[in-house]
Amino acid sequence: MTAHVLVNPAARGGRNRALRPALDRHLLDAGISAEVWETAGPGDAERMARGLGDDGVLLIVAGGDGTVHEVVNGLVGTGGTLAVLPVGTGNDYAHALGMADDLAEAVRQVATAEVQAADVGRVRWTDGKGGSRERLFANGLGVGFDARVAALAAETKWLGGQAAYLAAVFRTLWAWRRPTLRARARSAVPAGATDETPALDVDGSLFLCEIGNGHSAGGGFLLTPDATPFDGLLDVCHVRHVPTARALKLLPTTFSGDHVTAPEVTMSRVSALTLAVEPAVGVHADGEILTADAVALFVEVLPGALAVVAPGRAA
Repeated sequence: MTAHVLVNPAARGGRNRALRPALDRHLLDAGISAEVWETAGPGDAERMARGLGDDGVLLIVAGGDGTVHEVVNGLVGTGGTLAVLPVGTGNDYAHALGMADDLAEAVRQVATAEVQAADVGRVRWTDGKGGSRERLFANGLGVGFDARVAALAAETKWLGGQAAYLAAVFRTLWAWRRPTLRARARSAVPAGATDETPALDVDGSLFLCEIGNGHSAGGGFLLTPDATPFDGLLDVCHVRHVPTARALKLLPTTFSGDHVTAPEVTMSRVSALTLAVEPAVGVHADGEILTADAVALFVEVLPGALAVVAPGRAA
């Protein structure tokens, strides 16, 4: 098997700089002949993926969800195949694909698992000045509180894994004062759809809205516990504004997914949705901040848009 490997040495707060010797050994043991490339800064992984993603090429990402985010935006449409080694801070997308946390086992999975067609999300947003942009996402999109958490988590990646996100959650809760934030979320039918998606119509205060292609975010928060990148749909977790004390009670339930029955939470499964927010709010995709002042979003799923190595998915 031949492949290209993209290593983000800055992942896990820079601890991936020492990853290379073990990675080279595991690739050799698994029979994978690979050319290894290291990213040097933001945007590198996307440019590399776009250039390397010829038909039939296997592109292995050794990094976290942020690196996966860049690679997906470069790889979709090229015909290349994605594999993910979970050596980042959160690794939520790798877990959605069924990848093992042990590096040696994950490399073996890449060498032996079947290739599957996975869904990708796409978001188009408008900012407060009327400008518009779009971006693909692999694992999930977040609006409101969780976007602020993602921004702060980037400052504490040295803590590693879920600890970085928990620290960011508590820092955000301490300062969060957005009782006036309001949102209207509605399911929508994308161009070419043949049937109506499950109804979603929420109009009121907003704490967070997580749109999941994978089942977890932030290193293991199960905000959309039933989501999978293989069903042609996106799962939506909409939480209306809650006081800090109530948020602290809800937080532990997100580790098990039990928050879905809370009265403040609305869950839905859609192929597309529109979201209007007032005032402007931050948005993240796969933990990467897209904007700090979105006022309107259109989010849709692109079914089967990306070939992935998915040991957790039966062929």
